[in-house]
Amino acid sequence: MTDTSLRYIGALTILFWGFQTELWWFAAPMVLIFEARFYLNRRWALTKQDFYRVADLTSIGLVGMVAFLFLNRQEYHFITTLLAWMPILVFPLMTVLAYSTTPRMPLDVLFYSLRRQQEPVQQSWDMDYVFLGACLLAAGLNRDGSYYYPIAAMIIFFLLFNLRSSRFPKPAVLLSMCLIFLSATALHTGIRTAHLGLKKQTELWIANWISQRTDPFKTRTAIGKVGRLKLSDAIAFRIKPESGRPDFPSTLMEAAYNTSSGVGWEVFDTRFSNVEQVDDFNWQFGNEEVRSNPISLYPQSKIYLEFDKERSLIPVPMEVVEIDELAAIDIATTLYGSIQGINLIPAPHYKVRYDDNIHLGSQAGPMDLEIPEEHRQTLSSIIEGSMSEQEALAFVQSFFADFRYTLFQDNQALAREPLKHFLLEGRAGHCEYFASATTLLLRHLGIPARYVVGYSVQEWNEDLQMYIVRQRHSHAWSIAYIGDRWIPVDTTPQQWLSLEEGQAGFLQPVWDFFGNNLFLFQLWWNDQSIEDYERELYTLGFLLVLILVWRIATSEQVILEDKEAESVATWILPGRESPFFMVEKHLEHLGFTRGSGELMTSWLLRIERPELLPLVGTHNRWRFDPHGISLEDKTWLAEQVSDWLGSNRQEDPVK
Repeated sequence: MTDTSLRYIGALTILFWGFQTELWWFAAPMVLIFEARFYLNRRWALTKQDFYRVADLTSIGLVGMVAFLFLNRQEYHFITTLLAWMPILVFPLMTVLAYSTTPRMPLDVLFYSLRRQQEPVQQSWDMDYVFLGACLLAAGLNRDGSYYYPIAAMIIFFLLFNLRSSRFPKPAVLLSMCLIFLSATALHTGIRTAHLGLKKQTELWIANWISQRTDPFKTRTAIGKVGRLKLSDAIAFRIKPESGRPDFPSTLMEAAYNTSSGVGWEVFDTRFSNVEQVDDFNWQFGNEEVRSNPISLYPQSKIYLEFDKERSLIPVPMEVVEIDELAAIDIATTLYGSIQGINLIPAPHYKVRYDDNIHLGSQAGPMDLEIPEEHRQTLSSIIEGSMSEQEALAFVQSFFADFRYTLFQDNQALAREPLKHFLLEGRAGHCEYFASATTLLLRHLGIPARYVVGYSVQEWNEDLQMYIVRQRHSHAWSIAYIGDRWIPVDTTPQQWLSLEEGQAGFLQPVWDFFGNNLFLFQLWWNDQSIEDYERELYTLGFLLVLILVWRIATSEQVILEDKEAESVATWILPGRESPFFMVEKHLEHLGFTRGSGELMTSWLLRIERPELLPLVGTHNRWRFDPHGISLEDKTWLAEQVSDWLGSNRQEDPVK
């Protein structure tokens, strides 16, 4: 297409897109290539196969772009980035069309499914407007600014004005478009105001509803609530010990709680306190004795877990002495040992060092001995009196020795007295039952205890040399304060992991295979740097430029003439207007002015030129039929116009 109406306004659109998306290195050469066609008269006679090749390369580029954004989805927003880069993909198709002798892009070039049709595809698109539309859409995605709408409106205004029908006078078109844009502005402002108001009110309703039913610092044991627990087989994260051996602590803590509400647990003090950084993205824990030792003496593991929120609880072993390479501005901890990352930045992993003692959580206090009144009688029926700490631990372990692990419960019995049913009647449950009951029983025996939730670390993968931690490895256990330090007390039967494994889906090995290989590929991908392939990229780019120059030099070329050709052969070239306009122009020269909005047939009858009426039908089909007209019809109309102009050229103008 060589429509000069796009001159300058197209360049402005591309520059606007480059400014909005900060893609100047692409926008600058694209502007030069876009504008150069208005000053060059050389065009290339490309075949349909040439267009197919460019479209196929564009499709490959789209697939590569999607794959790149998927692999780097933590760094780039997938949808907005893809749309922001879309003009780069559309530009090659627009360019080859602009510098070819083909006026419009057939749809079978853009859609592979249409290439299989036996009948030729007649529909086509003007790629200039597709490309500029992609630029305007992309320009509105990546940067806020009150200037976007007026600039975009101005560009659309000029593009539509150049596409106006000659039937309507310019003042009427200008006035109509101004009214449309003013109405659109008012409507947009009203809709946005209503949207923001509704959004604010909806968020308030949701916040009130949630605050009445949940608490971000509370967890529930599911006693009396859940008849069956079954979590996902999906892999939550992976752990790679530095030693290469399965020597990681058996549990990862996510949160600890000290207050029982009868059927759930919550924290008494919800405050978080910031932990001082030792170095960039490095924090250390433990007492002075622990910190006095060289940190390298403690074993280290890498936890592969990406956080998708700015604030999140960080799973760590309770024996942690150091957190390193955690991409967060700060971390904070509660009195009970829960660690929260603040302003987390997407990163594929973090490292932890640990020893054999629990370092998270404050010393025991009075709240760690509190027991809900409704549970006192049940606990007293199990054992009454006091005993030493070691005797108490031994009693608790022996008491739960003959309990069973199960994912199923009697809902009716649980609804009445869940803890009593679990301890005295059912004697079977999942880890939350055991952890809750153990914590309360320890407190009944005079030992401060807390309820902890997190993950059990048990599944070792020999191929990866890593631990696999799944969603169904979520676990709950108790910690007891004995000898001025916290120790874990887990009374859940050891066979719980094998029972959970038995509930796994039969497709788990398939998902594991693909998931683990994708994980290994992402590890390799994250280790790559473009500098490592700089020579190869320059070599590939140089070869592609050579191929492009060779293709341009060897392709058939056409030189466009500046003057209007009058021969029949010129009139039927692709992209020319219908030759009947030459008749209209000649009649207006003779003084037969066509009225504003007057139909062509009415005008010809008014000026007594009925011999031209048979030509009008073919002329209108040439202009408006989406399927176009045949070459024979174009040739016939061109010959008829040529004959009529030859016989009427000497006619005198109307006085």
